[in-house]
Amino acid sequence: MTLLLRLVRFAFGSGALGISLLAILALLGFAVPALDVLNHLQVVLFAGTLVSLVAIAPLMGRGNWRRFVLAATATGLLASAVTVVPEAIAAFAPRPPVPTDGRTVVKMMTHNLFGMNYDMQRVADVVFAEDPDILALQEYFGQQSSALGPLLHARYPYSAYCHGGKRANIALYSKIPFTQTQDNACPENAYGHQRTAHILAKFTLADGTTFSVLTTHLDWPAPKIMRQEEQFASLRDTILNTPGPLVVAGDFNSTSWSYTQRNFAREAKLRRETHAVMTFPMRFWILGWRDTWPPFLPLDQVMTRDLTVHDLHSGPRTGSDHLPIIFTFSVPKT
Repeated sequence: MTLLLRLVRFAFGSGALGISLLAILALLGFAVPALDVLNHLQVVLFAGTLVSLVAIAPLMGRGNWRRFVLAATATGLLASAVTVVPEAIAAFAPRPPVPTDGRTVVKMMTHNLFGMNYDMQRVADVVFAEDPDILALQEYFGQQSSALGPLLHARYPYSAYCHGGKRANIALYSKIPFTQTQDNACPENAYGHQRTAHILAKFTLADGTTFSVLTTHLDWPAPKIMRQEEQFASLRDTILNTPGPLVVAGDFNSTSWSYTQRNFAREAKLRRETHAVMTFPMRFWILGWRDTWPPFLPLDQVMTRDLTVHDLHSGPRTGSDHLPIIFTFSVPKT
């Protein structure tokens, strides 16, 4: 029994040390881009180090091994908390109330449909229930488009599509007329090799107020970290060259804990509106696609410039592996 207990304590201590080391390495992601990938798992790191720290007292014996594991786990928890806690606090910060000066309030939804979600009637039902003025879609492949497009057309007569490579299949639907910026970032070839795309559109409200919307879908940071960094850099340049109030929304495959995501927003002079809004994963593969536990990755982002967001929240399930994000905003009159 003594040997078994020692083995259990050693296994637990090793696990606690391992997850604590990952949390410490994630904190160093600002200096080493490869380590920033660990920040996408901050929910796991924070929960793991916290549970380990609480469990040390009843599970570990006395002596130097216990003290070493305790110190390392506390350091790991602190390292994770430095990243997680500020985002959690920001997520609960109150938002400005809806204006009473006559400004138009616009409602928008951004949603990754998931390439293997074919129940477009369910998606349309959620869209109609939420009734956004502007709808941005990612992973909007041909089969989704041919089924969902006709359902949306009557209510959303203005639209733009990109059909390209892996993540270049995106769309924008709107009740409000818009002009799409033709900057060669939105391919028309459904079998193209351009991996990502973006739609940049300028809107003009009835009172003459103007603003722009950019929606996109980026690659995962792993296994090719530099590829995503190049996509962020290209997107940053486009944003800096786009004048006036702006909404940037889509699936960035980058969490709000990531240095890369936060640096991008700062360099592009954008305000991050999504702080730890969990949207992924809603489904996973075990002998078929199945609904999963509550999402733990905030991959879908909303960022703004020179406008005010009054409400932002995740929406209901649509059969996708992502939850939609729904938000309202107003543009100051000029």
